[in-house]
Amino acid sequence: MAIGLAVLRHRPAAVIVAGHAGGETLTERLRLVPVAPGHEADLVVVHCDPWIAQWYAGAWPDATAREFAARCARGWSADGVGKWIAYERATGALVGRGGLSAMPADAAASEQIARLAGPGWARRRLELGWAVRTEYRGRGYATEIGRAGLEFGLDVLGADAVIAFTERHNTASRNVMERLGLRFAGEILARGLVEGEIGERDDAPFAVYSTGR
Repeated sequence: MAIGLAVLRHRPAAVIVAGHAGGETLTERLRLVPVAPGHEADLVVVHCDPWIAQWYAGAWPDATAREFAARCARGWSADGVGKWIAYERATGALVGRGGLSAMPADAAASEQIARLAGPGWARRRLELGWAVRTEYRGRGYATEIGRAGLEFGLDVLGADAVIAFTERHNTASRNVMERLGLRFAGEILARGLVEGEIGERDDAPFAVYSTGR
């Protein structure tokens, strides 16, 4: 945890404005709202974005958005953590989504990540991610969402470590992880994309970054 906190002390902090179980988070430019039923339309817009859709094996149909919103709501209720929908504070425009989620303890990816990130991570299994619409890319919004998620996980939830992972060839996302001060921990194999191939594979290589060792 010390590495993550050291990084955050030298960056503009997110401002937690309400209880972490259901409240919003304000950053310098964003309003981050816990994903819940009612956000399905915005989730579809985010995941119909070509840049985002390519990393999720295509655009999300309504049913996938409903399932994701319901899963996030369960996470906020049971674990006090889940993903956010991100809106610009100044305009109200939909920027994307991101934040934390607790990975299932029995998932194959969780078991692989625990071997890389250590027992401190395995206690909460917090994963950090982001998806920013094309028209808002290049403005630092992914980093702003990521920084808020790190602060939430480490300072508010008191987690020992937070990880982020992405396909090996997703250099844009890996660059954000490095800007956040996360350290490369190693690789796992999971369902996802392989550079130069069409469609998903069960043994795609993913790069894992962590606030820990």
